[in-house]
Amino acid sequence: MLSKFKTIILIILFCLINVHHAVGYDLPNEFSGEVIKVIDGDTIHLESKNISKIKIRLADIDTPELNQPYGKKSKKILEMLILGKEVMIKKVGVDRYKRVIGIVMKDNLDVNHFLVINGHAWCYDYYNKRSIIKIAESIAQRKKIGIWKNQNAIPPWEWRKK
Repeated sequence: MLSKFKTIILIILFCLINVHHAVGYDLPNEFSGEVIKVIDGDTIHLESKNISKIKIRLADIDTPELNQPYGKKSKKILEMLILGKEVMIKKVGVDRYKRVIGIVMKDNLDVNHFLVINGHAWCYDYYNKRSIIKIAESIAQRKKIGIWKNQNAIPPWEWRKK
């Protein structure tokens, strides 16, 4: 009896793992949904009629960690922009954590670009594929806005190493 129970549990776990694994890979290159949660300045949860809850990591950018200076501010900005709103995701890929990496579009606004050009995010050079994001970072830096007000601001990828 116990071994039959274990077998059933293993089958259920296997199915759940495969469903979770397949979600990011089987999605179309563009899809839309409502932003139901903002985790931090560059990660959201989206829900769609065709897709259950899915985690999205904004492509090309990195925002301060929540425990880092300006981290809560960047999250708040993203919440004001898209929380509870319909957005379009342009899928760039899927990361090792099975999150969809995407460009978030709200109407005609590229949210990823908006965050960088307004000083709420860094260009994530290691992963960035769009020159417009690097240019946006240079503009924000030159204007000394947002994260660029502090000359000693530590990029999140360096903050995480500590």
